[in-house]
Amino acid sequence: MDKILCVGKNYADHAAELGDIHPEKPVLFIKPPSVLRQADANGETLNLSLPSHSQQIHHEVELVFRIDRNGYKMSVEEAQTALGGVTVGLDMTLRDLQGEAKKKGTPWTTGKVFIDSAVIGPWLPCSELPGLLETPFSLSINGSLRQRATGKQMSHSPAECLAYASQFFPIRAGDVLFTGTPVGVAEVKVGDVGELNFASINYRVTWQKVV
Repeated sequence: MDKILCVGKNYADHAAELGDIHPEKPVLFIKPPSVLRQADANGETLNLSLPSHSQQIHHEVELVFRIDRNGYKMSVEEAQTALGGVTVGLDMTLRDLQGEAKKKGTPWTTGKVFIDSAVIGPWLPCSELPGLLETPFSLSINGSLRQRATGKQMSHSPAECLAYASQFFPIRAGDVLFTGTPVGVAEVKVGDVGELNFASINYRVTWQKVV
């Protein structure tokens, strides 16, 4: 894996809940592989950490895709064929640090890149889920539903997001694409337990310590 490619503000209702303008084009940012955690298919709970330098740490549940081929300046059709696997994951965000960066007009990096800030489940082949964008994905925290949506609600499809990103930098096989979060983001604290669901994927995470 070379990078974790992320799309921001890809659901209009989420942009609205943050008080942001809904962008016409995908908003891109990148996370390094060092912050990625993946749940296995055996039902084990992922134990995650929270950084001590933030007071407002938010969950963002997202559909996540594995890219299976290299590409540069790809068409949407080429990008679609490059999406090999799909899962559900979390793009964790330090909302206070991100908010400060937005006010200053500086990059969001410190609000997006931190320990355990990218979480994914086991992969399913995209070819086995022809209706995957109509399949609901969700996140519950401590047994209470927080976020639920389908990929059809995205402003820009996964293939459109990947094709757009590839106009600016090379895509590598093994890269991971986070496609944006729907409305319902909220704070997590030590001791919270999250449950993620999509198709046959179901796994749990818990935030156990501050580091």
